[in-house]
Amino acid sequence: MTKDFKYLILIVAIFISAVIETDIYLPSFPDMMVFFNQSQPDIQKLLTWNFLGLCLSGPLYGPLSDCYGRRKLLLLALIVFLLGSLITLWADSFTLMLLARVLQGLGSGGCFTLGTAIIFDIFQKEKAIEALNKINMLVPFIMAAAPLLGGYLNAKYGFRANFAVIAVCVSISFSICLFFLEETLPQNLRNKFEMRGILLNFLRVITNLEFVQLTTIISLVFAGFLLFLSSSALLFVADFGVSKFHYPYYQFSLLLAYLGSSLSCTLFVKRKGIAFVKRLGLLSIFLGCSTLAGVTFWAPKNPMSLTLAMLPYSCGFIWVQTPYVTELMALMPDIKGIVASLLTSLRLLITAGIIGLTAEFYNATISPITIAITFISGLICLLSFSYEQSKAAKE
Repeated sequence: MTKDFKYLILIVAIFISAVIETDIYLPSFPDMMVFFNQSQPDIQKLLTWNFLGLCLSGPLYGPLSDCYGRRKLLLLALIVFLLGSLITLWADSFTLMLLARVLQGLGSGGCFTLGTAIIFDIFQKEKAIEALNKINMLVPFIMAAAPLLGGYLNAKYGFRANFAVIAVCVSISFSICLFFLEETLPQNLRNKFEMRGILLNFLRVITNLEFVQLTTIISLVFAGFLLFLSSSALLFVADFGVSKFHYPYYQFSLLLAYLGSSLSCTLFVKRKGIAFVKRLGLLSIFLGCSTLAGVTFWAPKNPMSLTLAMLPYSCGFIWVQTPYVTELMALMPDIKGIVASLLTSLRLLITAGIIGLTAEFYNATISPITIAITFISGLICLLSFSYEQSKAAKE
């Protein structure tokens, strides 16, 4: 086994639990509303509070890992993740369930932040793009399988079964990292732990215009994708009459489009270049939001049409995200941990805010979701244009 292949497997093991904990339980939202006696906006707090934990975790893991290395911090994150997962198995009150979701977020945030930093520890810029694309070819399979598995487990055994699967996956990830993951940040490349220095590095990152532009683009494109997934879980089942056995297939089709764009991304980069992939992604996002707006007007209660309308957006999501994440991580290579942590935190904070705000306007129709995604898509296009113009001027 080559070193590169070994680390790709390990990084997937790091990401897998964090990836499924967002998607696997979404088909359970209607049943959880009944069990906890909560409204639609309230039940979505299980997602937004989880993102709150993720946001809080980033500023902790990133700078500490730049000082003390990635491995110890990652093992700590997985322990917190496992604790939160175990609490979800027996929590009977909604408050305790929310607390467990925050703990899961605090743990899974370490997986995302430290996993991303490890990629850029091991691989250089061009190889990092290739590594990200290889991971993006595998992760969507997991993401696509998660709602199908979650829908089946929820219908057959109840929503707790989904959280049991998360707990098992976290346990496996912890065991793999404990026994097989070596430290990836050499001692001579670590920063000395100084609170003033860490705060100055945070200030250095958040005042960098390119960082702000790229992070906002990446956050918005992710927010639009997850907004539709999380909102449709309730809208399609509770209001449009879709069977909870069949809903996971709607979610699966969007993730399948995500998978297709992941598979094609490396090929497009090699043959057409990064600029082409960015333009293709932006065009797909614009096409997706335009089609969704049209379907919202002509067939607002047709789940199949609404899902098909989101397919171009799902493709554009990865075509925009992959090149921009790579450029972002190359901005300040000496503090990759802090850059990765702030990217993770801000992306999820923006996503949680958009999902929470849209939930407040929930009216049993697709309209609030469509308006939000249209607004998001417009911002993405404007910010991308602004970033590319300033980048070209600088070059």
